[in-house]
Amino acid sequence: MIKIALPDERTLTADGNDVCSSENVKKSVYENRDDNGDSNDDGKDESMDVPYEADQNNATCTRRHNSQMHEVRSAFAKQFPFMAAIMSQQNEYLCSGAIVSNGLVLTSAQCIQKPINYILLNTTTAKRDNTSVLLHIIKSEKYPTYSGAGAGKDVGLVYTEKHNTSFVSKLGLSNMTTGDQLTDVEAFGFGLNTDSGLEKELQFVGLERRSPSNEHYFSAYLDCVETKVLTCFKDIGGPVIFDHQLVGVVVKGQSDCTREITSRYSINKFMIDFLPTYAFKAWLSERIKTNEEHEAVAMQTYPTKPILRQTAHVLTSTNRNSAQRWPLKVILLYLVSIVTYL
Repeated sequence: MIKIALPDERTLTADGNDVCSSENVKKSVYENRDDNGDSNDDGKDESMDVPYEADQNNATCTRRHNSQMHEVRSAFAKQFPFMAAIMSQQNEYLCSGAIVSNGLVLTSAQCIQKPINYILLNTTTAKRDNTSVLLHIIKSEKYPTYSGAGAGKDVGLVYTEKHNTSFVSKLGLSNMTTGDQLTDVEAFGFGLNTDSGLEKELQFVGLERRSPSNEHYFSAYLDCVETKVLTCFKDIGGPVIFDHQLVGVVVKGQSDCTREITSRYSINKFMIDFLPTYAFKAWLSERIKTNEEHEAVAMQTYPTKPILRQTAHVLTSTNRNSAQRWPLKVILLYLVSIVTYL
């Protein structure tokens, strides 16, 4: 049976009858197509075809009352002090990560397989400048079950040298044990909608969490948002956040960009797949605990801003000698005053 969507959410059938089609409101326009983009109506009678123009905007938008979805936005300086840009020896940006402890950066296992060399903190662009902080990578570790090519849990840790905690905050781990509580999330990365070769800015986007794409991962979509900002997600490894806490790691991003999205029609744009935090929390918590056992100064947890701490003053050899000579000067002045008095 051939159906044509009508503006008032009814469907016109080939025999002229109309039926309710409200169940199609949130369906993707890419459903009912095979991998080659062809319609999967192999069994239909071609003589019954009703010619019409295939319009992807054939479903009316519906959004939850308090939806937190939003367009791709650029971050401002120090807005997200947990973000890290992972770089190559040739100063090329590779992927993003998040600070979870002093010297520990969480990212995807795919990222770790790249030629990573150093990490940039305190920056909103994936390049070295006067404000960014460079940390050398000591080692990296992938989740034990990850074996590449999508097998196992795609998450890993990058170990760096310790750093001053006055300009970074770490991300706390969510206590969620299922995805049922997740509705909207925010995903972060560098150069989400940037063409290759151009400067990559720190960006983030509000998405709607959908059912798992496979046994490990959730998918997230952008829909029914009025925007002319180029919409895509050309990054991996970045954090996925809900209620200021880490709820996942981006393992796949949408490289095909959409130039304009309307709040009138639904397009169900896929943006990311992410691995939920509860899938690897025990493994990660153990490493954080080991890393922080001998930490002299605790790092602030986002959204608490970093605390600018005054460095304890240490006497140099010059200062120390001056401090030692000062009592002698006092004694000489005292003796001179006594002689004068006499």
